[in-house]
Amino acid sequence: MKRWQWGIALLCCAVVWGTTQLPETKTTKVIKRIVYSQDDLTFMRNTLRNITVFEGKKVEVADYPERREMLAYTSIQPSGKGYLMTYDDAVNLFALQNGIVVFTGHTKETGQTVSIFYDDNTTVTYGFIDSFSLLPYTAIGVNEIVATKQAGDLYIRIEKDNQVLDLEQTLTWLNEQM
Repeated sequence: MKRWQWGIALLCCAVVWGTTQLPETKTTKVIKRIVYSQDDLTFMRNTLRNITVFEGKKVEVADYPERREMLAYTSIQPSGKGYLMTYDDAVNLFALQNGIVVFTGHTKETGQTVSIFYDDNTTVTYGFIDSFSLLPYTAIGVNEIVATKQAGDLYIRIEKDNQVLDLEQTLTWLNEQM
């Protein structure tokens, strides 16, 4: 290696080491915090709101007929702590409120999965989805596409105030949101 390359490598190492030695600020403490409870999710959502600029935006009142396609399931049955909704056609899954994506990934029980924590302390988990493009801790707004599901079974679990909703409560919540 040439001398200048060694110099650049040494400088990069010094910068990385130096930033790790800086005193912790309020911001770095927030970033290093790990989510363990509903309170942590609320804290993270409020912190994200302070970082993101929502002031001055007008919220338009509108009817979103494309969201209602989620109510066009052909059957529903219990599955673990949630429910399997069967669809004959593809369906887009939209954010039903403002919130934050708290999980995206693959689980043994529900395949490709996305969980969203909404402003009203509701967490909605969709499983067996075909595609999603959001990363965890991404703020989302009403009517943003969260994921897509081709024809087949979609897993859904809704938790409100740390309580998993039963079938009747789940269907009522979905109808109110649509």
